[in-house]
Amino acid sequence: MRAENFIYFAIVSGFFIGIIFSVIYDFDIKHLIFVTIIITLLFYTIALGSVAFYIKYFDIKKRMLLNIKEIEDVIDIQINEIEKFENFIFDSYKFIEKVEKEELEIIRKKKS
Repeated sequence: MRAENFIYFAIVSGFFIGIIFSVIYDFDIKHLIFVTIIITLLFYTIALGSVAFYIKYFDIKKRMLLNIKEIEDVIDIQINEIEKFENFIFDSYKFIEKVEKEELEIIRKKKS
């Protein structure tokens, strides 16, 4: 689970636990909102602390399941495809430039 998803889950859990706690103890509306906010903030703080300690003390790189060699191969293939496309565009540009020069020569010959 990603860190931000864990924090979101803790906030939502704290919100609903705060509402349930407020309803069980039959608070009026002011106390219901106050207790719900306090419990939600408590869950948020606990989640932030948990995520901070997890990131600090566990090496995330050990848990990565990415195959670097495979990713580099895919990137090399994409770079080759981009180079082919760039060459095609450059050749097209040269062809268009050549045609424009020929048209300009034809126009000059017609004027003279």
